[in-house]
Amino acid sequence: MMRLLERNKTPFKYLSLITKTDVVDEFGNITGEKRLIYSQPVDLRGHISKAGGKTSVEMFGTNINYDKTILLDINDARDIDENTILFIDKPVEYDSNNVPLYDYKVVKIATTLNITAIAVEKIR
Repeated sequence: MMRLLERNKTPFKYLSLITKTDVVDEFGNITGEKRLIYSQPVDLRGHISKAGGKTSVEMFGTNINYDKTILLDINDARDIDENTILFIDKPVEYDSNNVPLYDYKVVKIATTLNITAIAVEKIR
């Protein structure tokens, strides 16, 4: 299988989930909600599709909902899993509580010997 060409790669950023912590209210009680703590943004380049297609649907199965696929060299995808969030079409930004305002999330990962294919869903 041919490696990904550098000229076909597009830059994007991702954040990996580090941990989940309990949310505590003003009285010190645990609310039952979880706060997700993410890593610092990581720069990466990959082949990002314009939209989902038949080949990708067969690659990931038929019951998965996704908007784009990203193809990466196998070594570039080490830290990416189903908890990873992405900034593809917008710059990295955070709200007033330091929560990332990302535009895509990973929904499925398929790996071959040389390439990792990642199905991502747009956050509406």
